[in-house]
Amino acid sequence: MKEAKNVVVRLEGRAFVFEVDISEEDLITEMISSLSLFIKRGFPIKVIQTSTPSMGRSQSMWSRILTSIKELGEWIDDLKRLGRIHRGRT
Repeated sequence: MKEAKNVVVRLEGRAFVFEVDISEEDLITEMISSLSLFIKRGFPIKVIQTSTPSMGRSQSMWSRILTSIKELGEWIDDLKRLGRIHRGRT
């Protein structure tokens, strides 16, 4: 049996938050890829993403609406790049 993946689930106010170690790229990709089911059914996904470098004090934030599988794939690629940058700083 393979090693268990650590997934933390937090309920914060009205939010349901998954927390996964940034090194778990495959798990993150699978979790986000599951949003494609909603996009295929015609439900756009509004993404609000925040990022804080481990040694930084500033936080970046952006939002966009994903309406196609192509856009979802581009976002996954962006997250992979961002994850690699953050891992390089830790």
